[in-house]
Amino acid sequence: MLRHSRPAGRAMIGAATAEPIESRPIPAMPPRPHRRLSAWELLKTASKNSLAICDEELFDELIVSRWYLLQPVIFVSDPVGIKRVLTDQFDNYPRVSSIRRLFEVELRTGTLASEGETWWRHRLVSTPSIDGRALRPDVPGLIALAETLAEALGPGPQAPQIDLEKTLVELAAPLWNHVVTGGDPAGLPILSWLSKVPRKPRLSDLLPKPKWLADLIVRPHRDPRIGRLDTQLRAMIDARREERYAGSKDLLWRLAQGRDREIGEALPASEVRDEAASIIAGGGSTSSRALTWMWYLLAHHPEVESRLHAELDTVLGGQPLRPEQISELPYTRRVLEEVMRLYPPIPAILRQAKRADTVCGHRVPRGAIVIVMPWIVHRHRKLWSDPDRFDPDRFTPENSVGRPRLAYLPFATGPRVCVGATFAMTHMLIVTAALARRFRVRLASDKPVVPYGAISLQPRGGLRVTLERR
Repeated sequence: MLRHSRPAGRAMIGAATAEPIESRPIPAMPPRPHRRLSAWELLKTASKNSLAICDEELFDELIVSRWYLLQPVIFVSDPVGIKRVLTDQFDNYPRVSSIRRLFEVELRTGTLASEGETWWRHRLVSTPSIDGRALRPDVPGLIALAETLAEALGPGPQAPQIDLEKTLVELAAPLWNHVVTGGDPAGLPILSWLSKVPRKPRLSDLLPKPKWLADLIVRPHRDPRIGRLDTQLRAMIDARREERYAGSKDLLWRLAQGRDREIGEALPASEVRDEAASIIAGGGSTSSRALTWMWYLLAHHPEVESRLHAELDTVLGGQPLRPEQISELPYTRRVLEEVMRLYPPIPAILRQAKRADTVCGHRVPRGAIVIVMPWIVHRHRKLWSDPDRFDPDRFTPENSVGRPRLAYLPFATGPRVCVGATFAMTHMLIVTAALARRFRVRLASDKPVVPYGAISLQPRGGLRVTLERR
């Protein structure tokens, strides 16, 4: 029998402020069809940009049931329904197998690629390796590293034009490597490899197919460098399993030494490798893209930027962030929360019903694909006031009263809540403090920025900006 974990904690969300930020449209929006797409249009569009399949009805109705050819598809945006699918009936709604196989090729038994009892065994070992308590010793080093990297970005009075998305991803790599390997330079190529897992889904990945055909289509990469990096990752883990190991007690060490808290079992060496690869693949780049959207929005909302800078100046006094000051940046945190509402790092969560069910009074046939899209939920007209407006004060305690908890799920929810959520928020606050106390970000072009959804949400073609010294 499968074991169950506790539901995720309460998220803070809210309505508009008493003195709202000027209401104006946010330029970065994908096309939104006025009518539902046909089955062929949906598959073709989803393979290019999953956000562009979201027609107007999905933002008006909390449950939308459709058939595409012979496949039932249910879009669930009702917080009660989300809880049933992702928490209460978790075992009945595994991930869609065709998408899971994209992870399975390189992550094998890791939590991003497994289901059932294997997933539970991994989860019980992996969660303590990256929760808040485990990360606490890493925070001073992360701050020092972020400060060094931030200062290197702008040595003169004005830095040259850069692609902010690429820069933030590059800046995140050594920070994530500090957590994963204690800063071992040999870890950086491993992180670079796994940050690209999985590849962007193709049209053939989205088409229903039997397992034997899917296994023929999804094949491992043939790049010989990946084999060498895999061998290096295994060697680093093996070293941390040795009694004589005297190095950093980093994420790899915590996984290598980890035990199931319930029964005290460790994972086999091969599965430690898989879980390490899975956690590495899920960390770093998604929070960097959220930061990209933050500075994009700040460039369009100077009044929010001014408040954020004022908080940083007051708390930090022109000095680097100290670990105890992270909790003293409530407005900065609210800005990040609102950014992830409008541009959720993972825009879509796909599940498939093993057994027939009923969700909020709607029948879910066996085999139906159930889609929970934070991109839709976070902009739903029945859940949010003026949902396309950027307003960090939605997340004040007083403005959060009365909103359903699962109207906001940037890191998913239930047993599969993102294991790296604590690192992601810590990383974003540290990088924001290091960069925003030094620079203003100005868009280098009026060219429209289009968000597109693959596995994560990112700006198509990056984001060209100029950094100005404050």
